[in-house]
Amino acid sequence: MNYLMLVCSDGEPIPAGTDVGAEIDVWIERCGTQRIYGEPLAPPDQAKTVRVRNAMTLISDGPYAETKEFIAGFDLLTCADLDAAVTLAAAHPIARFRSLELRPFPTEVSLDGAAEALAAAVGEPGERFLLMFCVDGIPEAEAVEAAIHAQSRAWGEQQGAADRLVFGSPLQPADTATTVRVRDGQTLLSDGPFVETKEFLAGIAILRCADRDEAVALAAAHPLAAFHRVEVRPFPEA
Repeated sequence: MNYLMLVCSDGEPIPAGTDVGAEIDVWIERCGTQRIYGEPLAPPDQAKTVRVRNAMTLISDGPYAETKEFIAGFDLLTCADLDAAVTLAAAHPIARFRSLELRPFPTEVSLDGAAEALAAAVGEPGERFLLMFCVDGIPEAEAVEAAIHAQSRAWGEQQGAADRLVFGSPLQPADTATTVRVRDGQTLLSDGPFVETKEFLAGIAILRCADRDEAVALAAAHPLAAFHRVEVRPFPEA
């Protein structure tokens, strides 16, 4: 099974004397082929959240969820099952201090070629942005939902044809999420996303754009923006 592992932070510093960077390098090596790819994200104060209401694009500063905790990075994992994914997450150095959310991709989603595409995009012209599609769980009418899904696929195809889409996929529903923490040597699991809010992450897309304005415009053009929110977060500058 394939999983998105979200690395979550509350903004507080890691205890002094802890070389998390070196420990993460060791963790990556030990993951072997189970870890497909991973990157940190720029801080949440660089995020823009996009909505479209009555044909007007509304842009606010910050992440989609107004909470202390935020998504600080991600990894793509491929594991035999959830237990194996939990084992990897619990071994991550950050799990001792923060939370890691595991969310499965739909079974039909393949990560083949994802590592190569994501790594190649780092050195290509333009800026990279993670779009996080955030929904409130309240379904629209069946016909509207079907139209949203069809338009979302068309949006992805358009970005792919324009060579802007590096990677993108929906995620399984929020009730399939597992949040992992390690405290005093004990692995603690909880069902659901890392933070309890009305809105939750329903999918992601990594785009390569000319600049932030283009990324925001593409987020506003996504059909979900007319009903929910799309967070646009840059990657750290190289």
